[in-house]
Amino acid sequence: MRACRCVCENVLASAISLLAVTMLTMFFADPASAQERPLNNEFAVWFVHQFASAHAFSEETNGSIYQVETRYTRMILARELIAVRYVADVVPWTVVGSPHGPDGSLRYAHGAGGSPLGAQVNFLHDRHVQPFITSGGGFLYFNQQMFGTKQQFNFTAQFVGGVQLLNSSRRVSLYLGYKYHHISNANLDRTNPALGSHTLFVGVSFFR
Repeated sequence: MRACRCVCENVLASAISLLAVTMLTMFFADPASAQERPLNNEFAVWFVHQFASAHAFSEETNGSIYQVETRYTRMILARELIAVRYVADVVPWTVVGSPHGPDGSLRYAHGAGGSPLGAQVNFLHDRHVQPFITSGGGFLYFNQQMFGTKQQFNFTAQFVGGVQLLNSSRRVSLYLGYKYHHISNANLDRTNPALGSHTLFVGVSFFR
């Protein structure tokens, strides 16, 4: 199990390093065809890493989570000080450790899923540095039964706050922030153990 965790951490570290190089290259590149404002469609990739377990909603499971998210957002409303976007997430890869291995050690499971319904609100929309909040709900399907139940299918909820940094062309942005992430089976099983996670994320997005 420790080897699995080390592999996950190494993969995540390599991905973040590659992302950092890509972001720095794109962020400081200022295309001659730069536009004043981003276009309506945004495509993003986020890397998420847990730094502590959470119990805000009576989650009783202490575990860990690593996640890669791909995001699509569409502008709904834009003003100088605020913008509202529809958000749809696809999660092609997630690793969750739950304390149901031998002697209470973490047992790791791989999963994938998505969050088709979400919303994001950006503040100071006319600036290159924009605080934002976002939330959404979705699902994850794992390769094994989770949290001591018979369920491989679980539901998710997330609440996010951070900052979006746009380059001078407003076609590329860097995301940094905090996410509260919740996983449970919503009473599909006899018991409904839940995993809450305090996580940090970094991401890059492109506007078209």
